[in-house]
Amino acid sequence: MELQDYVRIAQRRWWIVVLVALTAAASAFVFSRLQTPVYKSSMKLTIQPARTDFGQTQAAKQLLLSYISIIRTERNAAEVAKRLQLDYAPAYIFNQTRMADDAASYSVEIEVRDYDGETANRIAREWAQLFVEFRNRDNAKQRREDRVEAILGDEPRYIQDYPRTGVNTAAGFLLGIVVGVLIVALIEWRESALLRTPKEVERALALPIIGNIPAQP
Repeated sequence: MELQDYVRIAQRRWWIVVLVALTAAASAFVFSRLQTPVYKSSMKLTIQPARTDFGQTQAAKQLLLSYISIIRTERNAAEVAKRLQLDYAPAYIFNQTRMADDAASYSVEIEVRDYDGETANRIAREWAQLFVEFRNRDNAKQRREDRVEAILGDEPRYIQDYPRTGVNTAAGFLLGIVVGVLIVALIEWRESALLRTPKEVERALALPIIGNIPAQP
């Protein structure tokens, strides 16, 4: 097909692509709005060794994952539920909590998801408090110069994690464009046997056109 053929198809079928794209975007928007929102709360802890020599700081960095595995347990999840007086199963709190280490900044990121943003904040804050208490108990057994402190960062803040209405709507629009183009391609393929212009006749027959019969008035 030549460029002018594509232009002709676009001029005749553009409304199909636009209609399908808008329909898909609207469907994605409505679907997202009907979903129950899930919120994510985040809070950061900084791990600070008492000494800043290389050996102490490297040891603290390597122990971050160990600290996380000690704190993030269902037993501690039950303690969080007890302290906050939440009617949540420990397994639910445990599964909705993520902890990740950032060795570059000697920090631990705590993320909690819940259907209520403020509740997610409270749970994240309590996990962080358990982390601090754990380090304080361990530090009580150590000499002052060997201690590793856990310092609370800013208060936790929540954002809507699911559904992401804007992203879903944009994805639906792009998918609609793809589907619309496929529909147009299918229609053109089914009508490909029809010869609409003299040039199409010449290409199909490999013969020049020397005349045509005008349409009857």
